[in-house]
Amino acid sequence: MRGAERLLWGSLWLLGCGAGERAPSASPSPPPASGAVGGQERSAGPPAAGAGTGGGIAGVAGLAGGSSAAGPGVVAQAVAARPGPADAGSCPAQDDPGYGLLVVPQRAVVGQQLTILAATLDDEAAIAVRVDAGPRVQEAGEGVPADMSFRTGVPAATIVRLTPTQAGELTVVAGRGGVGRACLRVKVRAAAAREAPPAAPGNQAWPSVRGWDAGEEALYSAWLRELFHAELGADLATTALDQITSDAGRNLLHGSLGWDEDAKHPTGLAMRPDCADVPYFLRAYYAWKRGLPFVFRGCSRGSPGKAPRCGEGTDNAAPQDGTGPQPGQLGAVQYYLRRTLAWGVHTGNGRVAMTDERSDLYPVRLDRRALRPGTVYADPYGHILVLVELFEGTGGRPGVLYAVDGQPDGSITRKRFWEGNFLWNPDPGLGGSGFKNFRPVVVRDGVAAQMTDAEIAGAPGYGDGSPAQAELAAPAFYDAMERIITPGTRDALLAQEEAVAALFEQARVRVTSVANGDDYFKKNPGATVAMPEGFKVFETTGAWESYSTPARDLRLLIAMDVVRGFSDKVRRQPAVFGVTEGPGLDELIVKLEQARGELLAAPRFRFEYRRSDGSTWGLTLADLMTRASALEAAYNPNDCPELRWGAKPGSDEARTCGRTAPAEQQAKMQRYRSWFAERKRPARGT
Repeated sequence: MRGAERLLWGSLWLLGCGAGERAPSASPSPPPASGAVGGQERSAGPPAAGAGTGGGIAGVAGLAGGSSAAGPGVVAQAVAARPGPADAGSCPAQDDPGYGLLVVPQRAVVGQQLTILAATLDDEAAIAVRVDAGPRVQEAGEGVPADMSFRTGVPAATIVRLTPTQAGELTVVAGRGGVGRACLRVKVRAAAAREAPPAAPGNQAWPSVRGWDAGEEALYSAWLRELFHAELGADLATTALDQITSDAGRNLLHGSLGWDEDAKHPTGLAMRPDCADVPYFLRAYYAWKRGLPFVFRGCSRGSPGKAPRCGEGTDNAAPQDGTGPQPGQLGAVQYYLRRTLAWGVHTGNGRVAMTDERSDLYPVRLDRRALRPGTVYADPYGHILVLVELFEGTGGRPGVLYAVDGQPDGSITRKRFWEGNFLWNPDPGLGGSGFKNFRPVVVRDGVAAQMTDAEIAGAPGYGDGSPAQAELAAPAFYDAMERIITPGTRDALLAQEEAVAALFEQARVRVTSVANGDDYFKKNPGATVAMPEGFKVFETTGAWESYSTPARDLRLLIAMDVVRGFSDKVRRQPAVFGVTEGPGLDELIVKLEQARGELLAAPRFRFEYRRSDGSTWGLTLADLMTRASALEAAYNPNDCPELRWGAKPGSDEARTCGRTAPAEQQAKMQRYRSWFAERKRPARGT
């Protein structure tokens, strides 16, 4: 046991963040309550004794498109029996720091559901969990009946749900192959007590009562994967982070403190992070719920040719100048998120140079274990995404790695990894872009501090740091990522179809962005949105930030190039697609070209946008591809939707156009057109 950390009595260059990156205002659908979900096998009760073979892999259920879901980095594995109660073993003399256990709610009560999460980054096999009645482990017993969900991959995790029927103690043990790795004792109360947030002296956000280790990192990743899980190919978008955390079906930490902290604001927290804030809000929210230390630094935004630099850190125990509307610690946490943290970080925090240890994040290896839910991607122009889930590829169909990102209006959308969403440029003059993880925070002599690179390398269960990705040119970077997401041979035709589907997703999201701009003018007839000068069209505030789409349009143009040039990808690495140089490759290229034309014109990849008069106009992706040139100057919200979708002036499609940008703004767009034609975001100061 880890002493107090285990004695839980009761339970336990702005591209994406600015200028028109508004996401769909849809609420996400909750994950199914039963059945096989995303590589997670759900069981109505405990498995029979001996059903598991220590380290056995849970069955992976098929999903739409022939893929099945699993944690990041999972490859195809044979279906094996689920681990049984005996596979959990007995409580170890000392908990393995690579295994994490948490219980929700903080104070368990008879008749109320209890949720247990076990997770590890050590190996990808399923974790066995057994819950015994009383303070002693009954290794040969079946344990208390419970619903169990097994997730293989990185992290491997098991979710246990049960409802205690009597007061007393429960003992939870997690392990593999009959060897216990971690143990936790839970006191179950006969009746619920009235809970209220404790006082927050000096408006301190929260105290730190435990420390980060590899097991806690695994729990964080497992929690995040459940929070943003959705079926492969499904839309997942929400207007605010608190819509997600208030959903008890998604948030394994929902109401864990018993203060109604996840209820609708103003009783609970209001969280509206933008893209730079999202990874910080997620990490801080989890740290608060778990009583973990959290530190962030104030950083510069960098300058042409120079990466951002950071100053000293601010931790969760620092006194604050104000508090939120909620009482006690809950109000202090609200203020911390909305003011202290949200006003303290920006996209520069993610682009600190790879070798600069005065940073909140450290660069990681490009491998299965390091690229896990919670890993941050900072692109060279300032956009920030957070990895949340990887769906395994099967039958030649590529795997899909999903991330979430935020927008200026607080909305959050799930997006897949591909060249059109994850821009890459290793130029150090743009800063240290790439995949990074949060530096673990330790408390020494009462002071919270971020671990250095050497400390991370030597800490048990870590050692995933590496700046090597910075040496990769764009083709090598994307090829390396594709080998991680889809190991082995891929079907070129299916892979191209996935690229077309990704382009379609981006086009659909842009439909909402353009419509949001049109709605603004319907509410403000006669208004004109001021257009910034130079590079600031990508990073400003106000109506231009909310309703223009230069960042989105640049990524859309890049995505169109990726689809158009997919054959070049196959020529570059034919072995990955199961062919060799020669007639076989030539024949495959011909098939790809033909299939691409058919896909782009296919009705299933057709979308509609709303014109100025409220009528809709349909476009295929083939139509969109022919409008690439027009889309190089179609980001101005002062233009009507028809022009923003590239309609030819004087055409039947454009006849409903109700407004155009002022002449001086049109002249600016023509001057800036080369940025989009060259697919190159301008440097700050341009």
